[in-house]
Amino acid sequence: MRVLVIPELYRPDNALANGTVNDLRTLVDRWLAVDPSIHVYWLLPPRDGADYERRDVLADRERVTLIEAPSFMDGHRFADSFVETGAAEAQFRAIAERIYEPGAYVDVVVDQRVTGRYDLFKWLLELGEHDAADVRPVRLIANVHDLRLPFKRHGREYPNDAPMKAEIGAASFADRLWFKAGVDARRMREYGQEYFQEGLLDDLLEDAVETGSPLDFSQFDESYAETPTMLHIAGSGWGKKNVDDVLDVGRRLYDDYGVRTVMTNMDSIVESFAERTFVDAYPEASAETYERALRAGDLTVCASDHETMARTWFEQAASGQVLIARDRPWLSDCVPDDYRFAGSLEDLPDLAARAVEQWDDAVAENRRLLEHVREVRSPERCGRRTYEDLRDHVDERIESFTPAEYAAPIEATLEEMAGDSGVAVELPDLLERTASHTDDGAPIIDCDAVTRTDVVYALRSLGYEDTGSAGSPVFERRRSTSSVAETEDAVAK
Repeated sequence: MRVLVIPELYRPDNALANGTVNDLRTLVDRWLAVDPSIHVYWLLPPRDGADYERRDVLADRERVTLIEAPSFMDGHRFADSFVETGAAEAQFRAIAERIYEPGAYVDVVVDQRVTGRYDLFKWLLELGEHDAADVRPVRLIANVHDLRLPFKRHGREYPNDAPMKAEIGAASFADRLWFKAGVDARRMREYGQEYFQEGLLDDLLEDAVETGSPLDFSQFDESYAETPTMLHIAGSGWGKKNVDDVLDVGRRLYDDYGVRTVMTNMDSIVESFAERTFVDAYPEASAETYERALRAGDLTVCASDHETMARTWFEQAASGQVLIARDRPWLSDCVPDDYRFAGSLEDLPDLAARAVEQWDDAVAENRRLLEHVREVRSPERCGRRTYEDLRDHVDERIESFTPAEYAAPIEATLEEMAGDSGVAVELPDLLERTASHTDDGAPIIDCDAVTRTDVVYALRSLGYEDTGSAGSPVFERRRSTSSVAETEDAVAK
């Protein structure tokens, strides 16, 4: 199975600062672990402009190919306004050159961008010769990272609720929707029904997959101080996070208990925030500075108006920082419903004070939260759920494919090539041989009527499997039909 993944980079100059990339990297890692024959293609901007290395997206592995091409409007002063746009000619050409020209193909595309999705879909269908193939070459998954709803920052950037209409419209022709967070699946129906027919929304949401946002908690050291001395504010300073309200909590903790605040922001810090006497500020903090603060901090506060499945606060909680959270609808996707340190925006200072005064109870509650979130955001759980959906997209086409006109001549060609039906065969070599003429001048398979896609599915129907090699695909007789669970168990052992 060959999968093309395309993340949205809302921070295009720093790929690893995007939760979208981190989530997909974790999912790809799990897919590779459970399926030794999968091949994954990443479409990303060039490394020198996005500050990442091959190993950061697992492209130092044999079964992962990195395709680098500049994004739409790359280098323009308004480029940040088009991070969700996937209609750059250079990218389309790179997909053709790196995947199709060496003789490979795409089974499923997991596309997180929005407004260029139709063009991407057309391009992949054209490259797969969909008009001549007996089976659809590619399935399209619309991967919803953070639905552009009217109450969100990026849902308010343009008038007439255009961001939401564009995103739901671009999802309407996808084969499947993946939602990072359940709250966005629920809100798509709630907000979308004003503009879209109920039947359309029903069809979109019926088979949608809630992928979760996987977090590997094993990389964090959950250790707690005997007495709290530091509040840690991390991440970005975007308006939705209400940093001024978080600093009101910091002021209360400093005045009443001597707890200082450290800020490690990805970007600049408002001068009036950084100058407060109880604040130690680190604008544009390095990874090392952030990691030191993870180890040193004791509490963290989330006051956001909205999130999907936030990452930073749960990294902090997993590092032994008691989470004080504003109770908003998104929180139920990550936090137990009865979490004792969640409340309204106005409640946050009192909740933080109670955590300091009842520190042992606060630590116990944070441990309980982590037990819950480790299960909800388990890489294994998220990886299995998404992999099984990818597998279904291929298996459904194998089951619906009728290979009678191709099977016999392909099987004969395979035997002629090696005298053994278990031979490994390169797809371009097989295509060339099946296109050659027999002694009486007739083609083994009429190349005007058969496509690469048809041959791939004929091979699969005959029990052959793409080994996931880079470059030209190599097919081998399938050795087993183990379930995903059995494969995962074998990997774990």
